[in-house]
Amino acid sequence: MQATTRRTLLVSLAERLFAAIATAAVLAISFIMCWDVLFRYVLTRPLGWSGEMIQFLMSILFFAALPLATIRGDHVIVDVLSERFTGFFRLFASLLAGLLLAGYLVAMAWYCAGFALKLMAYGDRTDWLGLPWHLAAWAAAVAFAAAAVGGILHNWKDARQ
Repeated sequence: MQATTRRTLLVSLAERLFAAIATAAVLAISFIMCWDVLFRYVLTRPLGWSGEMIQFLMSILFFAALPLATIRGDHVIVDVLSERFTGFFRLFASLLAGLLLAGYLVAMAWYCAGFALKLMAYGDRTDWLGLPWHLAAWAAAVAFAAAAVGGILHNWKDARQ
């Protein structure tokens, strides 16, 4: 199997994984919100845990969508300089921007991993359900790292074209 085919397969699998996680989070949020409205207004018995679970799922949704958007190149881009560049300078500016983005995302992954370790040491949990907050921090660390790799791959693909 060629390296390009393997890379394309891995990127495709990563896209599907993050898209499935984001989709599951949106569906779960929708279900919990509908369920909460039913219990709150029809049965007059609000669910105490729904807000906390939605907050947790929103963090999972955001951190699943981040690498997905980066892999696909769907971020908002304000491009004022590269249109003025041609040839080598355009390629150099594109690669430099990609490296700066990747560096920032790696730094964020490193910070989130350290924060997750602190949360694990402190044993912080959500108030109602007792969910460990370090899971969200680890999800953020993985998402930032995956976004860094996805950004590099996307930038490299664009630079080669």
